[in-house]
Amino acid sequence: MKKKLIFCICILLSIIMGFSVVPFSAYTYECDVEITSASVLLVNVNTDTVVYEKNADTAHFISYLSNLVTFIVACDNTDDYMRKVAITDEVLNSIPNSDGSLELYRGKKLTVKDLLYFVMMTNGNDACYVLADSITGGDREAFVALMNKKAKDLGCKKTKFSSVAARNDTTHFSNCTDLYKIVKYALDMPEYKDVASTYAYIPEGYEGDEYTVTTTNSLLTYESPYYYKHVKNGKYGADSVAKGNLIAISDYADVLYACIILGAQQLSEHNAFTETRHLLNWSYTTLGNKEIISDTTVIDTVTALAPWGEVEIEMVAGKDIVKTVPAKYNVESMTFEYVPTSEIKLPVFKGQNLGTAQVKYDGKPFDEIAVVANTSSGVSMLSDVGSFLGSAFKRVIVPQMEETLSTEPTVESTEKSEETKETETKTTQAE
Repeated sequence: MKKKLIFCICILLSIIMGFSVVPFSAYTYECDVEITSASVLLVNVNTDTVVYEKNADTAHFISYLSNLVTFIVACDNTDDYMRKVAITDEVLNSIPNSDGSLELYRGKKLTVKDLLYFVMMTNGNDACYVLADSITGGDREAFVALMNKKAKDLGCKKTKFSSVAARNDTTHFSNCTDLYKIVKYALDMPEYKDVASTYAYIPEGYEGDEYTVTTTNSLLTYESPYYYKHVKNGKYGADSVAKGNLIAISDYADVLYACIILGAQQLSEHNAFTETRHLLNWSYTTLGNKEIISDTTVIDTVTALAPWGEVEIEMVAGKDIVKTVPAKYNVESMTFEYVPTSEIKLPVFKGQNLGTAQVKYDGKPFDEIAVVANTSSGVSMLSDVGSFLGSAFKRVIVPQMEETLSTEPTVESTEKSEETKETETKTTQAE
């Protein structure tokens, strides 16, 4: 019984793996945007495809972008967003590198929701500490441990947090690749979309311009020369050590892009905003999402041995595959080549993972996709024997029949048709 259970679990895992996403494209897109920032990653979120990258795996001090993880951990550990949090002298006076953003509220209260807006819209150091203390009872090291655990759980390889909020702290670092994993997780959080898309906010129960909180992300601000209408949310932070750091999520015609910039130069204009705008314009005008293969299109066939002979197993993608391709995409330039991983043994179940297929565009490596079995084989003796006989008929009988037909001489009929005889009779009578 246990062996049967283990076998079924293995098959189920194989099927699930067959539908897993193969991350990131190996294809090089031709981008003519001049980039001066130290590290950049531009990803089509719909297809999980990197369309531009520069030093994406290089670790940087990320300054206020670390507040995104503070935000995520706070949301993960909050049930009541309208819970009131006291802004006490004790907490404010204990904050290292205070940004003074909560001085107006000293001795008053803010909701968890209010503090989350401060964390994401501004530099938010003070709000980060107040939130962390309210969740862990003042144990800031415990909150930092939760931040590092979240990063690890999301698959981050070069990310480390040493404090609840970072400012001029070079022990607080990450890279573009890890930040994409973090923001992609955040995109599934309703709280993130609401907060990170807001450019102006007034805390609950307060009135007046002095209480208005505005975002540091100029891409979201209508009055800013850097405003970009397709950017829906994100986070920006800059200081003398980290320079300009930006995460921007853009949505145009239901095509989502995540642009992550680290170490942007702050010259006559904010290069993080400028370069993000240029990269997004380039991607929307020169690239598009296209279905490169349908779920049932046979990519290849493999042969598996059975006691009654060889059985051919068709391989398909198992789902419609949509990829990011050049706007002038030519479907005939896309080819698929099966990459065998090991000998396929029966039984094989429909949808079971059989390995991957190498995808090429214009003869250049483009991506890899998972391939699965189109039908089950080795499960039912009767159906498999029928499948074997049908396969044998195609491989042996049909070719022989075609060869016979092509080699037999054509015999012309010696008998005249009734129409021909009648025509000849009329001709004789006329003569």
